[in-house]
Amino acid sequence: MKVAYDAIQLLGHSGIERYSRELIKHVATCDSAVEVRLVTKRDMGGAVAEYISGYDGIEVRPLIPDERQLGAPLRLFMRRIQANTFTKAIRGCDVVHVLGPTKFVPAGVPLVVTIHDLFPMDPSMGLSRQMQRRFPGRIERQLRAASAVVCPSDFVASTIRETYPWFTGSITTTPLAASGAFVPTELSEHVRKRHGIHERYVLFVGRVDPRKNIPRILQAWRALPADVRRSSQLVLLLAGDMKSLQILRQQHAHELNDDSVRIVYEVPSHEMVQLLSAARALVFATLGEGFGLPVVEAMQCGCPVITSDRASLPEVGGDAVLYVNPLQVESIAQAMMNCLSDDALVRDLRSKGIEQAKKFTWSETARKTLEVYHSIT
Repeated sequence: MKVAYDAIQLLGHSGIERYSRELIKHVATCDSAVEVRLVTKRDMGGAVAEYISGYDGIEVRPLIPDERQLGAPLRLFMRRIQANTFTKAIRGCDVVHVLGPTKFVPAGVPLVVTIHDLFPMDPSMGLSRQMQRRFPGRIERQLRAASAVVCPSDFVASTIRETYPWFTGSITTTPLAASGAFVPTELSEHVRKRHGIHERYVLFVGRVDPRKNIPRILQAWRALPADVRRSSQLVLLLAGDMKSLQILRQQHAHELNDDSVRIVYEVPSHEMVQLLSAARALVFATLGEGFGLPVVEAMQCGCPVITSDRASLPEVGGDAVLYVNPLQVESIAQAMMNCLSDDALVRDLRSKGIEQAKKFTWSETARKTLEVYHSIT
């Protein structure tokens, strides 16, 4: 079987990019009869080829032009060229898998699409109006062209059915997992000093995005007793564009102007593993997730997890985490206080989390995805 992937979102730090890398890698190693073709942008060919250099049976075709190549007025024209180029690049394949929301849909080959969530359509998530307008059309185009859909949680699957009742095709849940690099690891003195990390801290990991609920997490931290904040830290391990980070600093200068709050930006994966492993807890009280990859990564590192009681997160955390109402500052604050003050609770959550994380493996994700491919060929 020959499987083509859109490898346009492959090399960054977002959840979609990490999912794309791990799925492709494990599909390629899971079944020797599968040949993989990665179709990516022209300027990404070298980086993608370098990333997959250690894997057999993977071909890279860097053919897709940048939609900005001819300037903003001709973007729609360039997207048609992108779609035509992609369609030509996947000829001879048995399946094409689009791994995230795209602005074009390939044709001519049975199509599998991954829909990670529908949150950009929800005004309460605080995303831009432009995204709220455009996102539904992208999803609808993908669904109308798809032979099958995969998604990371039963929550997302049910949301798709409710939002698009006319879609009668198959929807398969293929949960995500943490990579093998996420294991309990000692926090080196070098990393601790470089980022100004104290002995006791709780950690947030994620993008600067309204859905991540960072303002309420900051308010919850400020609600803790002063002596607790003097002896502990809230560490924000942030990703995303610098403009969003600047806006966060401006809008929440009061909460951030506190010696007990540290911002750490775009650290390498091995440092993230160390920071998770040594934390008293991951505070991931987001407004909603399609899966919640940081929760599994934290649990696999032996890091206790505080997370929201809604969307996909109970599927991921099971009975191994502390659940909070992400809209209630006092609920978040109490969970942080418990993890900072109760050593027995922390030990129990570390142990339960490691066991819960074992339920999620990329090999199983690849196996379930391959079953979908076989079902439509």
